Formats: sequence, structure tokens, C-alpha cells
Amino acid sequence: MDLDSISLPYERPSPYAPPPAFADLRKDGPLVRTVDGAGRPVWLVLGADLAQQVLTDARFSVVGPGEQADASSLLCDGAAHARLRGPISRGFGARAIDRLRPRIRDLADEHVADLAAAGPPADLVAIVALPLARAVIADVLGVDIADRDRFAAWAQAISTVVAEQDSAAIAGWTDLLAFLTELVAARRAEPRADLLSGLIEEGFSEQELVFAGAALLAGGQLTSANALSIGMVKLLTTGGLRGLDDQTAADTAAEEILRHQAGVSGEPYPRWALSDVDISEQRIAAGDRVIVRLEAANRDPARFADPDRFDRTRDPNRHLRFGYGPHHCVGAAVARTQLVAAITALATRLPGLALACAPEDVRWTGAPFDDGPAALPVTW
Repeated sequence: MDLDSISLPYERPSPYAPPPAFADLRKDGPLVRTVDGAGRPVWLVLGADLAQQVLTDARFSVVGPGEQADASSLLCDGAAHARLRGPISRGFGARAIDRLRPRIRDLADEHVADLAAAGPPADLVAIVALPLARAVIADVLGVDIADRDRFAAWAQAISTVVAEQDSAAIAGWTDLLAFLTELVAARRAEPRADLLSGLIEEGFSEQELVFAGAALLAGGQLTSANALSIGMVKLLTTGGLRGLDDQTAADTAAEEILRHQAGVSGEPYPRWALSDVDISEQRIAAGDRVIVRLEAANRDPARFADPDRFDRTRDPNRHLRFGYGPHHCVGAAVARTQLVAAITALATRLPGLALACAPEDVRWTGAPFDDGPAALPVTW
């Protein structure tokens, strides 16, 4: 994909917050005409209600004018999208989450125990955030424990190869596809109680299975790891972890972490108007491109009181971190479960956890789609 099609020319002084320009643009309404990173005209959705409207409106497509829909991936609309998404969604449904929840809690406890054993100062990203996210998505997909260390390079390749055609990213992407092809063949020969085996039973083609595995790996590792590491910065600079060993308190804090997560990571793909559409007292012409920016919608004062304040007790919290409508993130429930499990494990074992550096000194990866802390030094 063209990275400029989702980037915007607005400065971001802090990686922990949206560009200040969003608040200024919102003064003109929830829908404004602006330009993308390449200077091309685009409609920008800033309001929470309008974001939901656009993301559920069949008059807006994820397929651009003159482009061919990829019916073997989730980047399509209508019946083709529903055929693929239905079985994948069932793999993340209530029954699957009930089965996974104890395992996710055990994994969180194990990695937090590793952090405690390492002794302060220690790197929360390297010891907890990334290994936990990697282990959870590996369990969902049915990847043997010996293969999990390869996930880090693959996730980085997925985040980079689309925007930067460098040899390392391409090699990582090629390696990932080869691995998934072998994994699919193994599951055909010997099915297990995992998602890939379920999709094989649903009749997915070889290409559909490989693409689904790659998409779930991309969405299931870096994004989840970043949510935890960025969330820890928020929590540790607004009162710490005491009291978050309580399940209800951790649930509520996790939702505010998700609402506050900023950056391109997790943002919806652009939409194109299939016909003239009148919304928010504006006419979007057929073929116009629309960018729905969730980090702006999640700071919409029409929905959230004092929206820029991180409030771990905010309830209700109708944020849009996982999108909305037909393309709502299929792994949202797993991501929530994982984040809450990590918060409660950290608060239980290390209630005095604190940052070992200033938030502004945290080093970020700079990944184009899933940017987050490269390391997060903590102490206790």
C-alpha cells in the first residue's frame, strides 16, 4: 500500500498523543477537507459518531477506483469479505476466548515472573510485552513453541515491507509466507484445536489460509505489545499500578489505555466513495478518498469529557480503538484479554513498578505502521 495514502502532514510533538492539528481542524466540524502526506486531497473524519457512520456505510469501499479487490484477503467488501471474515471471527468468539483466557493469564504470570527474576532495572518490552504478545498469537494460530522466536523478525517485516522495499523486510516476508505454507500443509495432514485447522475445515484455499495467518500475525504481535508498553507509560505516570490487581479496575484501565493509544498503528484503511454521499453537511463526490482517523475520534469532546486526560476510571468508554462495522478488528477480544491479564499480573507481583527513565527519553522503533517503544526500562 502507498503509505502516503494514510499519512497526514501534521506534526506530532509527542508520540503518546495525536497531532495538535486535529483539535484545531475539529473546530470546522467532524469532517474536513485536507491533504494526505503526498499533498493529494482527502476527506478527514475526526468525530466519533461520524467515524462510526462512515465505517458502517456500504457506500464507502476499502477498494479504490480502478483497483481490483483481493478476494483472498480481508481487504475487500460485501459478500467476499463476509465469506472470509465469518469463520475467522468465530475463531475469536466468546467460546474461543473462554478457552484462551486461562492460558493467557498463565502466560502473563510467567512473563511477569521473568521480569521480577531479571531484577531492576529491566526492559518491559523485551521481557513481557513482546514475548507475551508473541506467545498468545502463536497459541491462537497453533505455532509450536520452537518457532516463536522467528515471529519478531516477521512482525517487523510485515510492518516495514509495505512502505520500505528493503531487502531485509522482503526476506522476512518471504520467510514468513514459506513458514505459513508449511504450517498449513502440516495442519491439513494433522488438524489440531487451533484457528488454522478450523479455517481449513471451513474450506479456505491455500492462499486464503496463508494471507489470513500473515494478517493475524501482523495484528496480533506488535500492536498488542505496543498497547501494553505504551499503556504502562500512561499508568506509571498517573498513579502507578496499585489497585489494578482488581479485575474490574484493570478492565476499566485497559479501555482507557486503548482509547489513548496514538499513531498510525491500528488505523483503518482509507475508504473511497462509490457514489456521491452527503454527510455532515458536506458532499463527498464519487471516487473521493476518506481517511477515518481513530486517534482523533477517540479524543472527540462530543463523546469524551476532558478527552485529552488519561482517566483510568473512565466509564463508560465508547472508544473506537478497534474500528467499527464490518472491518472491526477480529482480534479485539483477545487483545483486551491479553492487556488486562498483563496489567493484573504486573500489579499483583510488582505493585511498586515505576519507569526507570523519563517518558520523553523512551526510544521508539520508528516502524511505519506499528511504532512503539523499542525498550521500556522499569524498576521497582
